[in-house]
Amino acid sequence: MGINSLKRKEMIRSAVAGRGEVLVSELVKRLGVSEVTIRRYLEELEKEGVLTRTYGGAIKNEARISPEFLFTEKSQRNLAEKKVIARAAVNLVREGETIFLDSGTTILELSRLLKKSRLSFTVATTSLPVASELFPLERIKVLLLGGFLRRELFDFFGPFSREELSRLTFNQAFLGVDGISGQEGLTTTDSVTALIEETVIKKSQKINILADHSKIGHIALIPYGNIQGIAKTKRLITDSGAAPEELRNLKKMGLEVIVVKV
Repeated sequence: MGINSLKRKEMIRSAVAGRGEVLVSELVKRLGVSEVTIRRYLEELEKEGVLTRTYGGAIKNEARISPEFLFTEKSQRNLAEKKVIARAAVNLVREGETIFLDSGTTILELSRLLKKSRLSFTVATTSLPVASELFPLERIKVLLLGGFLRRELFDFFGPFSREELSRLTFNQAFLGVDGISGQEGLTTTDSVTALIEETVIKKSQKINILADHSKIGHIALIPYGNIQGIAKTKRLITDSGAAPEELRNLKKMGLEVIVVKV
């Protein structure tokens, strides 16, 4: 293999590591080689364990998610706090709205309360548990966004999910986080989640972050969303165990902060 090929493969490796995904059409233009050549590079990188090929491109192979971040484990952590945060969030939903619910465990608690409400509205989600909670109710329209199944978190991800999201608009989005701080803003543990959440934030008129006190001030691996630079309604709903200094810093970022007692 010549030096040019090595450089091209390294460029693809860097692109997929940084963005989480690449498209064949983009790589053809960027690297100035044929589609056949790009697909050969992707096949080689897939064999090396760098990526997984998809229709029209490839996605990054994430490191195996630590058991502490598995959905079933996360759903039981700080459960009392998650329930009271969800009770505050459900009051924000209005009749006839179109909302997005992500695959966080606090958002699942919110979906359970929405199920008990009398409101009629439309929900878009990538979360199988959320869709499962809401699908029996005819008054709630459920749009389950497809993609690659992430078994650890019971949700869908990848370029198909993002493409579908880019075609939609939402009155409100309700998002969980792995961390939120006055220093880095929103942070998560993997690039897949970051890409999905960034797309949702762009397409939503109002953004609601649901995070228990353990997430406040915590900085996870990947910052995303540039929450400070967003000129739209943005709220944080958390519990009274959150550090006051961190909440003050988040208010300076333009977040409306709602604190609920457990």
